[in-house]
Amino acid sequence: MIRFVRRQLATNLGVLRGFSGNTRAILLTEPVWAIPYNLVQTYASVYMLALGCTPVQVGLIGSAALGCQLVFSLAGGWITDRLGRKRTTLIFDLLSWSGAMLLWAFARGFAWFLAAAAVNSLVRIVMTSWTCLAIEDEAVDRRVHFFTWISVAGVAAGFVAPLSGVLVGRFGLVPVMRGLYLAGFAVMTTMFVFRNGMLVETRMGLERMRESRTEHPRRELGEHLRAAAAAFRNPAFAVAAAASILAAIMSIVRTTFQSILLVRGLAFSEASIAVFPLVNAAVMLAALVLLVPTLVRRGTAVALAVGFGGMAASAALLAASPGRNWPIALAATALGGLGSAVVFPVTDSFLANAVPDRGRAKVMAVFYVVMFSVSSPFGWIGGLLADVSPRLPLALVAVVCVLGLGLSAFVPRVESRAAAAHRS
Repeated sequence: MIRFVRRQLATNLGVLRGFSGNTRAILLTEPVWAIPYNLVQTYASVYMLALGCTPVQVGLIGSAALGCQLVFSLAGGWITDRLGRKRTTLIFDLLSWSGAMLLWAFARGFAWFLAAAAVNSLVRIVMTSWTCLAIEDEAVDRRVHFFTWISVAGVAAGFVAPLSGVLVGRFGLVPVMRGLYLAGFAVMTTMFVFRNGMLVETRMGLERMRESRTEHPRRELGEHLRAAAAAFRNPAFAVAAAASILAAIMSIVRTTFQSILLVRGLAFSEASIAVFPLVNAAVMLAALVLLVPTLVRRGTAVALAVGFGGMAASAALLAASPGRNWPIALAATALGGLGSAVVFPVTDSFLANAVPDRGRAKVMAVFYVVMFSVSSPFGWIGGLLADVSPRLPLALVAVVCVLGLGLSAFVPRVESRAAAAHRS
């Protein structure tokens, strides 16, 4: 076992050293963003409730955010090609995260959270430019390792989450959350500016900036739609897109309503629920370093089956748990950490590799429109379910993950067809 762990660690560290400059810069700075994000994430929904929002309003905020992201996703490809990957990432990181952190810090009720959600939704423009920066100058077979290491960086930062629980237990939920959001504004803003100095524009980015100077927005929209239509005719892309959409639905409902279930449905104290992100982070980190590389070698289908299966079991167990039962809640959290560690990097890399570099920004912009069109109602649906019972949103998560588990069966067929088409 010790030999296996050493071998896996050596393999992963070797991959890390071989990344290109942009990829390495993003990986090195990602924890600086992830630490303040993890400090506030556990209590974000409970903070909304404490300031007068109802569960239905919390769900509406989530759906409104996805609706705004739908609009910004459509513009993301055009803006990224026009301004360049590097400049777009800096501008819209500052708007979407620094701006939203200030709104959350001074929030007084539903309208404030709705405004913050709209501002934060500008992050979808960043996701297009950030992804292009990270992978366009990276070899195709190394991209899955990038998404794995991004997950490692985020999970490692999750170990700070219990600090917010300690602070909440001592000073109270609302004042602590206001302070954490203000600290997040300062830390994230500094990191965005510093990271921008480390990045260089990608080769494809320079080419698209030159080409886009003479392109008309109406013609650009037509090219977006044609590029996306061609991508969706590729069965591998269609299956990868479906898996990503299911993962997005699962994420929005689970992230928004799991803390509400723990506090209002299972009667855990507000301070105590900070333990669960710590357990989740520990399991995710172990799985990302020790399990995910092995699963990737076994193939995308196996990895997706393990990931969605773990998430389904976690959500079902938590939804059925008796009140304040630590063993069951911790077991469900561990299964969720295992599933998350596999689902997100695998779906991200599966999707990234199914899109050609030329036209990537266009295809991804349209894909995000489709994804948010499908997933945006689920925040509101989760809120309606939570108003009936805090357990029901997690039951919905379990159903969505079972669909993802079934989808994994189609992966070998579409991958074999893609390989045959490439050979011919």
